[in-house]
Amino acid sequence: MRRLAPVARTLALSLAIAPCVLAPQASVHAAPASQSPAAAATEAAQQAAMEGYLYFYPLVVMDLTRRQFTHPAQGSQGAAPNTFAHVRTLPRAGEATPWSNFDVLRSTAWLDLTDGPVVLSAPDTSGRRYTLTLLDMWTDVFATLGTRTTGTAKGNTAIVPPGWTGTLPSGMARIDAPTAHVWAKVLIDTRGGADQATVNALQDGFAVTPLAQWNLPAQAPRPKPDPSLDLKIPASEQVDAMPTDAFFTYAAELLRKHPPHATDQPVLVLLRRVGLAPGRPFDFDKLDHSAKQGMRRGVRAARDRMAAAAGHSLRATNGWLQETASIGVYGNDWLRRALAAQAQPGSGLPEDLTVQVLATDSDGALLDGAHAYTLHIGSDQLPDTGAFWSLAAYDGQGMPVPNPVNRHALGSRDPLRYNADGSLDLIFSNTAPAPEGQSNWLPIPGAGPVGMLLRVYTPGPAVRDGLWTPPAVSRIATEGEEGAAGDPAAGEPGAGQPGAGHPAAAAETPPAPPPKKP
Repeated sequence: MRRLAPVARTLALSLAIAPCVLAPQASVHAAPASQSPAAAATEAAQQAAMEGYLYFYPLVVMDLTRRQFTHPAQGSQGAAPNTFAHVRTLPRAGEATPWSNFDVLRSTAWLDLTDGPVVLSAPDTSGRRYTLTLLDMWTDVFATLGTRTTGTAKGNTAIVPPGWTGTLPSGMARIDAPTAHVWAKVLIDTRGGADQATVNALQDGFAVTPLAQWNLPAQAPRPKPDPSLDLKIPASEQVDAMPTDAFFTYAAELLRKHPPHATDQPVLVLLRRVGLAPGRPFDFDKLDHSAKQGMRRGVRAARDRMAAAAGHSLRATNGWLQETASIGVYGNDWLRRALAAQAQPGSGLPEDLTVQVLATDSDGALLDGAHAYTLHIGSDQLPDTGAFWSLAAYDGQGMPVPNPVNRHALGSRDPLRYNADGSLDLIFSNTAPAPEGQSNWLPIPGAGPVGMLLRVYTPGPAVRDGLWTPPAVSRIATEGEEGAAGDPAAGEPGAGQPGAGHPAAAAETPPAPPPKKP
């Protein structure tokens, strides 16, 4: 399968997301008797660096992401530490980021626990669905607040740094964070239009207050600018270009601030072979030539593994691509976690949102705006969801395009027209269908590649477990056509192989709940 681009740099579904059939983990083995000491040292350093690169990749990406977001020069594109930045309106054609989400408004904050706990306050949303996801610096989700878990009532929760032993105000909920910095991401359902003002007021009810300032007048944070930080190049691209010495020196400094997970011992043992241990500085220049050479080779090998494995955990069924690997929590799957951070750091849990990507139609041809399509969903084939589902359409670059009815997504919250037997027929086309079909019409871009994402919120077990897949999308034949989609006579690529320019050809991962994206 060709590489699948971040559908939110896309998607992915996840972002939020870059699963893969993992390449076997290389193991450190005893050197043959004939191997020279220098060769053995080089090999040991190579193994340590290869595993260490995959292990540290998310930590470095997350820290660069945090520093970019909290930099004073970011303006409305970021916010100071312990301060929420809010996206106030739904994306519009010409102003959106790739694979934007048309169902929710977002609020984002980076929590700084280095001086002690902070109190995360949530408003009473009066039953409106929201999800507040907390991620540690390894890009693992360690807690979620909101409708599915804690409800929608007003509440204050203390987020506590590792090792803190102080006392909290009576009755205040406590969550222990694995690292001293935490990424907080809020998604609040909205219908757009006049409903946005209601959601904006709810957004203002989310706040972060250092515990030391609790019940005291608010103090505005004063972040210090970092002139050495590149604010334009995405964090993952900066990491992909880092030299070996710079990468591991940076990683070692972060490891002094953010403790490893309790299950990280296997990779930490390898890293000690090159003098890299938690709590200690790392000096690449002090290594001998064999170790330096091995570490450089190890980084190249790790990058090759990431490139080879990207997209291999996607399963294609009925033309839809679905992630089969874990999302949001990765355990000791260093490769999977690194791929997720590379594609889109900060993916949430599939229990809150799953995303599937439509790659091809029922004949294995890529979707093209020159054609019209239909999706028939039987009454027993509707998505299993505790909330709602929606389909969104984009061009080949993941961008929404203008259309006569200003509609970029269509789903179960819309006034759809169901058939007498409870089934549903949706139409995807660039031109409007007959009036009686327009309630079920999702406009797609004109001639050229079309990208489509299906988002299922609070998915039920059948969706989460991969037991449910959307039916195939069929191309509507027009009068005078001689070939079917996917047939050479119709001028379409066959066998479901994504072509250049299509989101399924460029992506490394299906969308996951995103920050750049959905």
